[in-house]
Amino acid sequence: MKLITANWKMNMSTEEALEWATRFREIIPKPLVNSKVIVAPSLVHLPLIFEVLYKTGVELAAQDISLFEKGAHTGEVGGFQLRDFCKYCIIGHSERNETTETVLLKRDACLSSGLTPIICFSDNSLVRILSKKGVILARENPQNISVNGVYREDNIEAIERIFSELPKETQVIYGGSVNRQNAPKLAHISGLEGVLVGNASLDPQHFVEIIEIFDK
Repeated sequence: MKLITANWKMNMSTEEALEWATRFREIIPKPLVNSKVIVAPSLVHLPLIFEVLYKTGVELAAQDISLFEKGAHTGEVGGFQLRDFCKYCIIGHSERNETTETVLLKRDACLSSGLTPIICFSDNSLVRILSKKGVILARENPQNISVNGVYREDNIEAIERIFSELPKETQVIYGGSVNRQNAPKLAHISGLEGVLVGNASLDPQHFVEIIEIFDK
C-alpha cells in the first residue's frame, strides 16, 4: 500500500482550502486500490478539511506537534487536540531545522497520543535512531525541494541508491520536488513506499494525477 501525502506547508487561505477540498472530493479516484491518501493542511484548516473530506477515505495529518502533553504552553498544540481531526503528523521536516533530540521527543508525543508520525530525515544513518513501531519515515532531499513552484531535475539513480541502502523492514516514503513528471519513475523504485508531495499538491488535479500513478 503506497502512502501519498500532500504537505500544503504554509499555503492557502480558508477560501482556497475550501475550494481545493471541494474539488478534490469530486475528482479523487474511487476506489483506491493500492494507495492511501493523506492531506496535511495548515493547522487552522484541519477542522474545515476534516468536514469536507469526511467519509472519502482520505486521512488528515498535522504539520507539527507540541513536545508537551498539555498545560500552560502558549501557542502550542498537543496531540490530544490534533487527534480529533487527524491520524498522522509530519515532524522533523528540513524546513524546520530541528535537532534529532527534538524530533525524537515529537515522535514519542505522537505515539503516546495515538498519532502516526511521518518523520522526515535526510541522512540514512538516522534511520535506526528514528525508527520505532508505528512510525513512517520520509526520506527528504533538501537540495531538491521545489522553490516557488519550480521543480528541480531529479537524479533517479541517486534516489534509487539511497533507497537501496535503507533497511528493508522500514516503511520509507520520498519527498523532494515530487510531481506528475517524475512520479512514474519514482513509483518503480524498489523500497519506496510512497511520496510526500509539496508544491504539486496545491493543485488538486496535479495531486490526483500523482495518486493515479502510484495506485496502478
